[in-house]
Amino acid sequence: MHICHVNLAGGFSGGERQTVNLIRELAREGATQTLVARPGSRLHTELATVDGLAFRSCSHFLLGHKGGTWDLIHCHDGKSVYWAYIEYLLRKTPYIITRRVDNPLGKGRLTGSAYRLARRVVCLSRAIAASVEGRVPEANTVVIPSSFSGFKADGAETRSIRERYQGKRLVGQVGRLLEHKGYQVTIEAARLLRKKKPDLAFVFLGEGPDEKQLKQRARDLDNVFFVGHQTNVGSWLAAMDVFVFPSLHEGLGSTVLDAMHQGVPVIGAKAGGIPDMIEHEVTGLLVAPGDAEELAAGIERLLEDKTQAQDLAARAGQQLTRFSPNHVANLYLGLYRELLAGAAQDTL
Repeated sequence: MHICHVNLAGGFSGGERQTVNLIRELAREGATQTLVARPGSRLHTELATVDGLAFRSCSHFLLGHKGGTWDLIHCHDGKSVYWAYIEYLLRKTPYIITRRVDNPLGKGRLTGSAYRLARRVVCLSRAIAASVEGRVPEANTVVIPSSFSGFKADGAETRSIRERYQGKRLVGQVGRLLEHKGYQVTIEAARLLRKKKPDLAFVFLGEGPDEKQLKQRARDLDNVFFVGHQTNVGSWLAAMDVFVFPSLHEGLGSTVLDAMHQGVPVIGAKAGGIPDMIEHEVTGLLVAPGDAEELAAGIERLLEDKTQAQDLAARAGQQLTRFSPNHVANLYLGLYRELLAGAAQDTL
């Protein structure tokens, strides 16, 4: 079995991290793999040491169609769908799509046709599946979640981070600095808690196109800190007392899983696929999207009720087996085998 992964994203965010996680795990299972990615993509460096992985550079979905020995194409981002669609038209190579966002599909004929012809549309959450089926009822969907990334926490680094904010309890958020991620909601929660809880520091890890606007919104707050891109995410997560993820809409949000993996109690918005990870008052807290007052109340609740916070974090950790990189990779392996066995039957 030879799988061709295609990810033509220009940057490196959650979808690319999940592509890396999957390819590494499949390599451990002995899968033969090729990666098609943009020239200069960080995917090339992240996966440079993976055994048995071949690389092909491609700067546009219209390019790079010179054939290959793969049996199945796996699309990991929006542009790659069209690359695989062209391959199917040229060579009838079957393909699957992983859909990572819950916003509506485009209404163009090309998009509809590409999703109809996919052997499976893998959706990270029930919310994404509903979105795809609403636009393309014929799409053959299945839900396979993201995995946690297994970021390592270094004790010395974690202590150093806590010392940087000495005497403070840390509330953190990690991800691209985009308004739909709800950073402005967290900023308003920080404003609400500033005088009531002066020992709180809100730390934001990440970069993104809305950074300037978000910093402007927080300009008068001395309890909000933008720390940019960090390579030691695990150590930062381990330093946090509460992790928040108040996205206005979200396919899934794997940084929630990474926080759970570090034993940090989590609060997320009841939006998109977030409830697939967080069961309210069982593995975390869910708040209304865009509601800064409810988010602030949730933060205060977890900080003041340490027993509940610990119980939520412990139960969240217990459910992580179904989100492990190995488990998710085996779900994909099973899907690959099912589809290729079906394709073999079709040729008889």
